[in-house]
Amino acid sequence: MSAARKDLQEALCCYTADTLIDIDTVKEFCEQSSKWILKREKEVDMMIDIKTRADKIDLCIGHVTQSQTRGKAFLEYMKSKVTQGTADRRRAELEEELAALLKSTLEGLGELDCFLDAVENLAVTSLPLFMEENQVLHLPEGISPVTVQVVIIAARKICPHLLEFKRDADAFFRPKLQNVEVLAYQLDKYIRTTENICEKLEKSSFCDFCLKMNDDTLVDLAVDLSEDDTQRMLHHINQLEELRMNQSFRMVFLFQEDEPCSDFINKFKERQPRMEQSLKDLEEHAVQLDRMNKGAKISSVAGSSVGAVGGVLSIVGLALIPVTAGVSLALTLTGVGMGITSGVNSAVTTATEIGVNHTYQKKAREVLESFMEDVQCLQDCLEEVASDIPDIGQAAVKGPLALSKSARAGLIGLNVLFLGMDIFFICKDSMSLAKGSETEVSQFIRARAALWRSEVDSMQTIHDLLCEGLKISEENKAILRHQFFQRGSK
Repeated sequence: MSAARKDLQEALCCYTADTLIDIDTVKEFCEQSSKWILKREKEVDMMIDIKTRADKIDLCIGHVTQSQTRGKAFLEYMKSKVTQGTADRRRAELEEELAALLKSTLEGLGELDCFLDAVENLAVTSLPLFMEENQVLHLPEGISPVTVQVVIIAARKICPHLLEFKRDADAFFRPKLQNVEVLAYQLDKYIRTTENICEKLEKSSFCDFCLKMNDDTLVDLAVDLSEDDTQRMLHHINQLEELRMNQSFRMVFLFQEDEPCSDFINKFKERQPRMEQSLKDLEEHAVQLDRMNKGAKISSVAGSSVGAVGGVLSIVGLALIPVTAGVSLALTLTGVGMGITSGVNSAVTTATEIGVNHTYQKKAREVLESFMEDVQCLQDCLEEVASDIPDIGQAAVKGPLALSKSARAGLIGLNVLFLGMDIFFICKDSMSLAKGSETEVSQFIRARAALWRSEVDSMQTIHDLLCEGLKISEENKAILRHQFFQRGSK
């Protein structure tokens, strides 16, 4: 056997074996998906519980005024004030609990990554290679070329849905209490999307697929192949292997068509500089809010008892109102309210401090509004490519975390990145603030900005891969479509 024929045999064996292993990986995950989903749903419930307990640590007066049982709500409100001395410790304990929970979540997402990678591999696998006319390829007993083709076609149909998972899970799922609401919603969305993918794949007739690999039976080069045919087939199989490993081509393939790719690239180029500036501005505003609040607290503590509340800083009504069945987002942010609550003997914060705080809060609101518009525009581009997944973003959810069993049929049409922006953030702990710790507002801004940064970075990666992949997109797709076994083909 010539060196070229040996290389061809090895390359064909490897490519075919990898394909069958990917099918087996997909089949195995789909069979176990119900257990995976139940475990992730339990983690969502635990995140919701952590969020609920965190909210009770420092209740605002709205807890009383908005409650139907105001007597009970008032007692809960007063209890939260009495236990302010232990608030930081309790938050730290909850954050440790969240960190342990997210460790399990990330392990589960790691299992999911193996499944998704296998699906993506199959989507960019050559169909012609597994045609019955290919006389050099002999699949293991019990596995027909038709079965392999059906799975490849199914993977191609659902592969746009994989765009939902194109973010850095380690950077996104970080243990910050301020973001736990977002983490719960995003994990729930992952669950629903995974469920849809598995349901569609299970209909692709691989239920009876049983992998019994035997390399000796995969390739038979005893047929009458000329040296030219051998060299051509070897070059082709090497190209196919390169395509399967090419991340740029794979990303373009997920978009299916070049037009959606170009649309995302153009919109990202237009909005990326503004998003970067928004993140930078938010950090600066958080720093200024810290400085002003610290100064106000020090002056207040100096003239009042330790237990008196020296000032109240709140950002009000950063509310997102969903419209048009969750596809678009109306960005309505209400005005910023500022008030000063003084106990007996408490000092009065100066009008200058109030004005400066109001200014920075207003600036932060304007930056957020611009950033939300940019992020939503880009996410709309991605969602349009995978828009036929049923039940995602369709169910009504009441309240900030109403993820009941019935609600899990889908999610409200909110951008999950901005959940929780409609709550009141009030700085009350004069002791800790006098020592220079961050305000609750700036803590929230910093935690959420880190999450937003991970999302922008993920979009940057998608953009870069698309730019690279589009250069020879049509040429690569032609290689994938080209007939493999053709004697005398040039």
